[in-house]
Amino acid sequence: MMKQTKMKALALAGVMGFGLAATTTAQAHPRWILPSHFTVSKEGGDWLTFDVTASHGTFVFDKPAGSESAQIIMPDGRKERPNFVIRGKRRSSFDFYFEEEGTHKVAVNNVPSYYTQYKAGRRDTVKWMRANKAERDALLPEKARDVVTQISYTRAESYITVGKPTEKAFEIEGKLLEMKPITHPADIIEGEPVTFQFFYNGEIQKGVTAEITREGTLYRNHQEQIDVVSDENGEITFTPDVAGRYVMKANYKGELKDNPLADKASSNVHLTFEALLQ
Repeated sequence: MMKQTKMKALALAGVMGFGLAATTTAQAHPRWILPSHFTVSKEGGDWLTFDVTASHGTFVFDKPAGSESAQIIMPDGRKERPNFVIRGKRRSSFDFYFEEEGTHKVAVNNVPSYYTQYKAGRRDTVKWMRANKAERDALLPEKARDVVTQISYTRAESYITVGKPTEKAFEIEGKLLEMKPITHPADIIEGEPVTFQFFYNGEIQKGVTAEITREGTLYRNHQEQIDVVSDENGEITFTPDVAGRYVMKANYKGELKDNPLADKASSNVHLTFEALLQ
């Protein structure tokens, strides 16, 4: 009996350590995609290269977020897989040949992760383990307190347009946090307002926080970050004052009702886009 108890304790410690490491990495290093181009005008199409990494810096490579799960949503809505996937020490990369006219969505989305936080011991030490609500009871210590389970999920996306822009690839799945462009990504121009709309589980979502940052932060004294919050229509509107490449990091945190796997959610959309010269 003592041996079984010891084994369970060791297993629990391993789960907690893995969960804490995964949580820390996910929160500390947002993932994003950086395409070599956002539009293709070459007759017959062209190859594009995509870099994928997890990094606090804007377009600074840090952690090699995997791109094996990358999908290209074609202009007609079907899904294709990338070519020539490579994983390095600080980034992963993949190529894809774009030739079909219209707008494509490129997505490298992770799978939902569940983390349970609780307090234990005389000092109310806060601890974590990687488990959802259905799994946690078998792993929690007997005197665990203030138990809360959170689902975490991140979408890393970008849009590529070949020739004439289309909107079929904008369709949402109705799962967790999603962004639908109101301003077409191919039509974002410096000095002109841009509007995006957010949904959570298929419903318009107010209160999504988003920060938009232009490339080149290593070479200027201020981030020049744009901070916005979605309104009653789930929309944010901002104006990129300078042409260049941008990354938008959007997040929604909220309580979940009658969810069998989690008590609350933290869901992200990380979008890479460019603003064109006037």
